[in-house]
Amino acid sequence: MPAGFAQPGVLFAGNSSAPDRAFYRQVFNKLDRSQYTRYVELGVGSFAAALVAANAGIPPSSMETSDVTLYTSVLGTYVSGGDLLSLGMTLDGEPVDLPGASPVELAAHMLYVHWLARMQAKGEAQYWADLVTDMVEREAEHKARLVGSLQSIGERLPGVKFTPKCMWDHLAEVEDDERTIVVAAPPTYKSGFEKFFDTGGRVAWQEPPYSIFDPEVDMQRLADHMRDKAALLMFLQEERSGIAAHETPVFAHPLGDTARAFVISNRPDEIFKLTGGPKVALGLARSTAPTSLPIIPPDHQVTEQSSVAVVAAKGTEIDYYRDLWMHRLAAAPGSYNMLVVVDGYVAGVIGYGAETMTRPYPGATKYTSHLLMRFAFGAPHYDLRLTRLATMLALRRDTAKLVFTGASEIILAASNGLVTVEYTRHPEAKGLRGLMTLDSRAKHPDGYKLSYSSPWSTDSITETLTAFVTKEQAWRASRSKAKKK
Repeated sequence: MPAGFAQPGVLFAGNSSAPDRAFYRQVFNKLDRSQYTRYVELGVGSFAAALVAANAGIPPSSMETSDVTLYTSVLGTYVSGGDLLSLGMTLDGEPVDLPGASPVELAAHMLYVHWLARMQAKGEAQYWADLVTDMVEREAEHKARLVGSLQSIGERLPGVKFTPKCMWDHLAEVEDDERTIVVAAPPTYKSGFEKFFDTGGRVAWQEPPYSIFDPEVDMQRLADHMRDKAALLMFLQEERSGIAAHETPVFAHPLGDTARAFVISNRPDEIFKLTGGPKVALGLARSTAPTSLPIIPPDHQVTEQSSVAVVAAKGTEIDYYRDLWMHRLAAAPGSYNMLVVVDGYVAGVIGYGAETMTRPYPGATKYTSHLLMRFAFGAPHYDLRLTRLATMLALRRDTAKLVFTGASEIILAASNGLVTVEYTRHPEAKGLRGLMTLDSRAKHPDGYKLSYSSPWSTDSITETLTAFVTKEQAWRASRSKAKKK
């Protein structure tokens, strides 16, 4: 079985994305080393930005880092040469130790114990049970990979300092130092890291006192607090377009139709002197092309005897049909794309996203156990609402399994259903009536922002087709009666 834990990146992925790191690299490469002799990173996570700084020539010996999670504290304590046992880690009340082990072996053991406890706390689902079995049976292999990752980071950051500490406390110590550049990547949703590293209370340690970061208010608090401070600040923020914590973001890149990742600084003009002005990563333009299958004719009859399939497809192919049927090329294609094929014809497209679980947008914490249905759209038809068929198929967990494969299986296994957002001129999206539940309605400049959710369906494709055909017959009959009145 493909086990998510078998990939070291699952543990050592940074909390910044590739565009963010590329922007940081540009700043670090041109930073005046004689002016800024102290590098401080708050919420250092997996040391992703620190590694970028080191690659740009900033000496690791000038770096001071901090965080409040046990995962980062194990990693940071090892990399900085500290005493791992001083963290006081326990499992079910018993100290976690590995007598006779080297520091890197002990660090790997502590990370392994923590990760295993997290997986065991997930519940009784078969997927988690299989994953735990794999971890236990291949414990030596998993620990060896952890050792390799730990050693790699340690070798690239010799002399770095790390302390388990609240970001606000650490910031207070350095904010008035004009020799300091401060980099931060706060949580993107409240209690995000607490939920991500939850072990159901089995693991404890000498956790430092800290306040939970609430991005709804604390992003702005951080920006306002640092406006007149001597230290130079850069921090990451994920927010809706036009609602950055500073009126002049220094960098941005899209996260979807309405959200952006921003880099905020307390002195944008100083950053612009290094970068040549504000930067925006728009993403790569993509050409589009259809598949070899024909599009369903608008008069083709879909019956309970029709053959229906959902198949994975390239994003460029999906974009072709969306552009054709929606008369616009949407800015945010799905990360996991599928075609709906009926009787050998392309009849619809489906796009899923995992951002609601892996990188939740501010205000979206209600849906951190739901995957995102970016779109489910059907081909035009004289008599049938093929968009409803596409939606009904998208709501099946077995449909999602076809594209959430490999390491992403772990995300699907942890999900409870789908969520989608509709921007409409009307207070209800009639196309979703009877398929998903309207959870919230908010006024929007162009009408309404509607949030819908649904648990996963366990229906087979045959059962889904039967339900679709039956509902369409009833819908057409009701319309016929309405016209006669």
